[in-house]
Amino acid sequence: MAQWYPFLQSAHYWGSRLGLLVAVGLFGVGFFIGVLRKRDVTRWYRRATYTVAGAMVVQGLTGALMYFAIGTRPAEEVHLIYGLGAMLALPFFIFVEITARKRPAMGSYIWGFAVLAGILIRSITTGAS
Repeated sequence: MAQWYPFLQSAHYWGSRLGLLVAVGLFGVGFFIGVLRKRDVTRWYRRATYTVAGAMVVQGLTGALMYFAIGTRPAEEVHLIYGLGAMLALPFFIFVEITARKRPAMGSYIWGFAVLAGILIRSITTGAS
């Protein structure tokens, strides 16, 4: 399993940076749609949100594989908590958006991507040694 480490480490590294870039980008798009144009969530925006949430799960599974199967450890153990937070941030706000009677749709997604970006920044700073 150790021969997979260079690939997994590189994928985990670049996945976090790409995830941060996409989270900031979708935060900006959500702000533009929801606050400036005062529109509701579009179908493609919701699908992009689901895609990013899935990518965060894949990112977490990659980290878990490196941690449990290979035995590598992050620089700080709190990185594991941030990884769980990154995986759960968007599903929480998706749940809020879907179940709310008064639909705070874009507001929920804007907050979700802001929280995700913050978690990713913090996880990037605690993961590398």
